[in-house]
Amino acid sequence: MTRMIPPKGMKELGVETSKGTRVLKAGKDGLFHINDPKLAKKLKAEGLGVASTSGAYNPTNGYTCVKCGFGSFFKKCGKCGEINE
Repeated sequence: MTRMIPPKGMKELGVETSKGTRVLKAGKDGLFHINDPKLAKKLKAEGLGVASTSGAYNPTNGYTCVKCGFGSFFKKCGKCGEINE
């Protein structure tokens, strides 16, 4: 299943298919949940973004600040300004 990010405030979307107009409604999370890969590709071409909602995080990526312990993907800590290696 592909989750598509609509423009702010969009609750439903009409899509032309070979069988007529199909109305898609956003879920409670505000995303469109699309099961058809062809439809997802079409919506992506129209400007909707693909959401990365897997929640996967790899703690080996990035840096942990040696001064305050804050995690970041940048060498310079966004919390205290320490440069980490």
